[in-house]
Amino acid sequence: MSHILFQQQDGWRSRRGQAAVEFAMSAFALVALIFGVVEFGRIVLVFNTVTDAARLGARWAVTNSSPPNVSSVTTTDVSNIQSGVRTVVTSFLQGGTVNTNSAGLSINTTFSQYASCPSSPATCSITTPGNPVTVSISYPYDVLVSIYPINITVRATSEGIITW
Repeated sequence: MSHILFQQQDGWRSRRGQAAVEFAMSAFALVALIFGVVEFGRIVLVFNTVTDAARLGARWAVTNSSPPNVSSVTTTDVSNIQSGVRTVVTSFLQGGTVNTNSAGLSINTTFSQYASCPSSPATCSITTPGNPVTVSISYPYDVLVSIYPINITVRATSEGIITW
């Protein structure tokens, strides 16, 4: 009879080891799933932040583009507007989870002129009210947990019409 009890204890010990292995495998899968959900949430957060930053940059460019004397727009004026957009977009991105020191971060502000100018061509420039301005942002997403081989570049573009 003592031999039977001894066998039952051995069987119990081997089952206890099996349970530990099953728990370890299940725990690993659960932790991987939780980190995957967190990573996906961060991707959505970064996408929304970049999209809102592009919209905010376009809004700033739309309301701050036309200098007092439209006929004398220089490349310096355009560079100042692009610099202002970059400052506004960068400060907005810093509030989110975007690394603004990333080498891959790209903020582009482009102006284009409509084919027909409402006034005489001498007083029409790319920053004349009624012309479009486009702000494009590109950001290589940096993963929080390196076990996921995620290689995503988040891009957003926003366009507005210069108002004044």
